[in-house]
Amino acid sequence: MRKRHPADEATRMKLAKLRDEFVRLSSQGRYNDAASREWSLLPFEWRIVLLMLAGVGGVKASPELQALAGRAWSEMPDAEREAVRSVVRNHVPSVARLRALAARV
Repeated sequence: MRKRHPADEATRMKLAKLRDEFVRLSSQGRYNDAASREWSLLPFEWRIVLLMLAGVGGVKASPELQALAGRAWSEMPDAEREAVRSVVRNHVPSVARLRALAARV
């Protein structure tokens, strides 16, 4: 019997993309994943901030950046989505720890 090894990261990412694509095709656009829901619930200003932190569209809220922030998550180009995901993974936990700056004292 052959030993099985876990799939490498690239294979898992490819399988995840294929899964998402098949779900999208089979649901005929009715599928709304968690990332899409979270993006749609974010205030517009937070979308712009995340895009700016991700290095998308420069350092100020240009009309192009505002248009991108107004798009649904699924309508954003893959590169921009990955950049926003990276910012959220790496920086949002730091913001979540800020208590004194959020305090009303």
